[in-house]
Amino acid sequence: MIPTIHWNLISLEVYLSFILALLIVMDILIPKNSKNWIGSLSFAGLLGLFLLWLQQYQLWGQTFGGMFIVDSLAWFFKGFFLLAMFFVFVMTHQFFRSMGQRRDEFYLLLWSSLLGMLLVASSADFLLLFISIEILTLSLYVMTAYLKSDKHSIEAGMKYLILGALASGLFLYGISFVYGASHSTRFAEIQKFVMASPQDPMLLFGFILIFSAVGFKIASVPFHLWVPDVYQGAPTPVTALLSVGSKAAGFVILLRLLWIVFAPLHQQWAVALAILSAVTMCYGNLAAIPQKNIKRLLGFSSIGHAGYLLMGAAAGSTLGGGAISFYLLGYLFTNLCAFLVIVLYFAAAKSDEIADYSGLSQRSPILACALFLALMSLAGIPPLAGFFGKFTLFVATVQSGFIWLAFVGAANVIISLYYYLMVVKKIYMDPPVSAYPISVSWPVRLTLWFAMAGIIGIGIFQGPFLDAALAAVKGMF
Repeated sequence: MIPTIHWNLISLEVYLSFILALLIVMDILIPKNSKNWIGSLSFAGLLGLFLLWLQQYQLWGQTFGGMFIVDSLAWFFKGFFLLAMFFVFVMTHQFFRSMGQRRDEFYLLLWSSLLGMLLVASSADFLLLFISIEILTLSLYVMTAYLKSDKHSIEAGMKYLILGALASGLFLYGISFVYGASHSTRFAEIQKFVMASPQDPMLLFGFILIFSAVGFKIASVPFHLWVPDVYQGAPTPVTALLSVGSKAAGFVILLRLLWIVFAPLHQQWAVALAILSAVTMCYGNLAAIPQKNIKRLLGFSSIGHAGYLLMGAAAGSTLGGGAISFYLLGYLFTNLCAFLVIVLYFAAAKSDEIADYSGLSQRSPILACALFLALMSLAGIPPLAGFFGKFTLFVATVQSGFIWLAFVGAANVIISLYYYLMVVKKIYMDPPVSAYPISVSWPVRLTLWFAMAGIIGIGIFQGPFLDAALAAVKGMF
């Protein structure tokens, strides 16, 4: 029997696929020396997707026999991915304007990765989830090694490909064990089996393998080895997408698996996740201290933030799930603001070394201000978004009984403040390495103001955003 297809539920993905196909055909037909038409069409298409996403509010349901689901969690994170891609498109326009290399094909790969992220948010079957993850990661593999003349980019692409292939193998191997135990790949059916046989050894082994693969996506210890080299070597727009889009996709998977599919195993995985959270936080923040490259520093910082987010996963409560969504929303504005500054500074100075950021406040006050706010939000300074994101995670952790983990998190906030302030010192207190000012165009300036408004606004008016984050996980517990 062919399952009924509810086209209104998949309209967002269908429209995106149509845009991608249209851009591919136009890229073939239009001469390469034409103006950046594909960038303009990409922004227009993204606006159309955003409007369609707004129309899908509370249009919940499932299709393809339950493989594809649209619920509050999927809707929230689809908007999250669309917003993240807006910032990445702006970075791409600025990055390739100075690099001048195959910009059109890069936009097509970004659209492909966006399709993968949207499908991940709505996957309710392991087969669809695996295909969605591969659509995302294959695009990221190519984009990471996109700068063929840059040895660091090639090295980053190879490392990401090899370790990513290993993670894909672990994921498939884990699915095979779960299928062997439950005789299904549907999340709903597997959940019923887990409730009936929570101690099945094949099921538990499959769960461990699947979580290991997801750990690669969220960059938690010990699946973090790829992060610093890939963050440093990849084109900066790709680094930004990895730090926000790919990480958020990993936590969407984690939310569905831990609180829907394997929810009856909470007692088994809660303590393990708490320990993993503490180790990940400590490693990421301590390893960031001696870094000299700002992208590499943010790479280790990203590992530390994965540890913070795992606190919410260990909590296993509605507040814990909402705290993850709320933290990721603030992290989106914060991290993408920082990476947009890095793109703009690299275009002017051709350097990502922290030492070369000396005196940035004198060369470009708006870039210095944006980077300052982003770093202070990452550190968790009130009243910025990062502070209330961490505070919510700490509250959820304490309510779940992991008081010791909250203390570990607070200690890591202090550690992270040290290396973030070292960058701030370079920006505001050290003499500039060059006297030439850095110009920022008005469209990019408005994007920076928008990002800074998000950092401050989510921090000061956290109520509506926290309500939206809690609504996203409503009904999962």
